[in-house]
Amino acid sequence: MMLKSSLYEKKLKTPSLPPLKKFSCIFLFFLLSTVYTTIFQAHTVFAKSIRVTILKSSNIRNSPIKGLQDGLALHERAEGNTFIYEIKDAAGDRDKLPELAAELIAEKPDVVIAAGGIEADALLFASAGSSIPVVFLLAASSVERKIVASMASSGNNFTGIDTNDTKLMAKRLWFIRKMFPKARKLFCFHVPSIVPSVQSLAVARKSADELGFELQVVEVETQDDIIKATAALSKSHIDVIFELPIAPIRKALKTIIFPKAMEEGIPVFGHDMTSIESGAIASYCGSQYNDGRQAARLVHKIVKGIAPKDIPIETPEKIELIINKNIVERLGLHFTSRVWRIADQIVDIQF
Repeated sequence: MMLKSSLYEKKLKTPSLPPLKKFSCIFLFFLLSTVYTTIFQAHTVFAKSIRVTILKSSNIRNSPIKGLQDGLALHERAEGNTFIYEIKDAAGDRDKLPELAAELIAEKPDVVIAAGGIEADALLFASAGSSIPVVFLLAASSVERKIVASMASSGNNFTGIDTNDTKLMAKRLWFIRKMFPKARKLFCFHVPSIVPSVQSLAVARKSADELGFELQVVEVETQDDIIKATAALSKSHIDVIFELPIAPIRKALKTIIFPKAMEEGIPVFGHDMTSIESGAIASYCGSQYNDGRQAARLVHKIVKGIAPKDIPIETPEKIELIINKNIVERLGLHFTSRVWRIADQIVDIQF
């Protein structure tokens, strides 16, 4: 029995590796450990914290800013970089933008974000002579207002998303004609001191003439001007109000223009989704949120070391006609089936 037990234990005993094989296994283990450590350290070295400072005029810029941050979050997860944000908010006071822009540039962040066109205007002056990259999330007429030299190359430290609003104005009036075939009298507010307003109005005048509209234009510069002009609106003189793509009018739409328009039974054709959320019956534009996400790719290129002047200016990747069914019903309007079919989105936002 003793002999049998010894033989059994001998069979269970794990055979030892020859010295050469044992050395090879140990060497392989240390080699793999070294490779893993090197890769991890390299990732740690290249991953970095990036300071991003955002200049915004008011809360109407929240949507593109959210799109930017969501877009950059994807790059954070993919590459390990951390984006640290600071927002300088003029809180609706455009006169504060130059001062805030100067403060922002003096702090020397890694990347500066202009949340809109008027913010880009302020930063253009404040960053003169600086190499700090500036990305604008949405700016109309960026070439005409001399933010950039051309769509192919800014020629400076700027790049971004041009909303292409001037060219879209003709299409907006075409949609108004399809939606309101009996309309004759169009109305808009115009701010002569803002370049996109001048550019868009020129296109609107030409398109209105071609489509058989009479165009009424009221020039405004301040909120008081808008309040006075709005008080005079009357259904007997206006069939449709359309919005030029400028921040002062967008800001006044929900609290000043929309209530009077509804009182008079006048539909408002807006600029973008923000306009829809402020009472417009329809809008035709790119999504501000998507514009922000699109701009995140430009920021990513800058982080990779590409100079802004070497990053072409982009336009929105998708343009949408949005109709708010709730306003159609409240105004007692009836659109043809073709109008409903050409809408990219039909929403039901109640007021």
